Amino acid sequence: MKFSIITNRNEKETSVKNFDTIENELNKCKKTDDFIIINNTPAIDNAIYLQAILTDKNKFTLEIRLEYANDFSQYGVEGVSKSDCLEIFRHYFEARLPDFNQWEDITKYVKQYYYDTEISLNQETVHPSFNDYFKSDFYYSISDFYSPFGNDAGFDAMMEAEKFLQNDDSNNFYLIQLIDEINIESYDYDEKRDNENLHFLVHDHNTIVAIGFTNLKVNGFIMEDVKEKTLSSLRFLNQVQNHENYQIMIEDLNKIEAQTYGE
Repeated sequence: MKFSIITNRNEKETSVKNFDTIENELNKCKKTDDFIIINNTPAIDNAIYLQAILTDKNKFTLEIRLEYANDFSQYGVEGVSKSDCLEIFRHYFEARLPDFNQWEDITKYVKQYYYDTEISLNQETVHPSFNDYFKSDFYYSISDFYSPFGNDAGFDAMMEAEKFLQNDDSNNFYLIQLIDEINIESYDYDEKRDNENLHFLVHDHNTIVAIGFTNLKVNGFIMEDVKEKTLSSLRFLNQVQNHENYQIMIEDLNKIEAQTYGE
């Protein structure tokens, strides 16, 4: 059995030869969000890694990923003391898994939800967290023009963003790259200046809105810069088209606490 370790202090994966290394790194977790991840080859009864993160309550949250041929499961437990955390990691290093009856099955929350042409969009085919905030029917439409994915630009952007995410999981946090490529210089609409280009501007802003909501649909979260650009585009679309759906989207999206880089 080969083990390696990654921490927030050293994100370069290094080999682990004895448990002392793991214990030392766990003891170095002093600040909120300090973490360690233990990877292993081969899998331990399908488990491929164990991770721990220090919470603001001076307790640890642990997660284990189990991978199968075409699927995976993930389990988590919160409020674990340092001594119990050390014991769980020691057992894992000895190729023994914890009793998952004491852990929560969090698979549906960490799973990514991609568009399926045979199933289309509904509450079962988006991230569970999406349903917590976006309850209007139009969110699941691929034909309502005034919805994130219901216009040509929005649907195409959803497919392109999902392709971007599927190519490399590390890009989950970097959908802002797709938005920046659109290169809209200003979100302020000037009727005299922009009227001739309004069709193209609406297309571009529909694209940005779809990218933002794809982040939410697939991953269950949205990055702060993506949220800001999505809200700006929604305000622009509402200004030039004045539709109730835009107002609902703005209100709903404002309720989301966005994630920031490095936190």
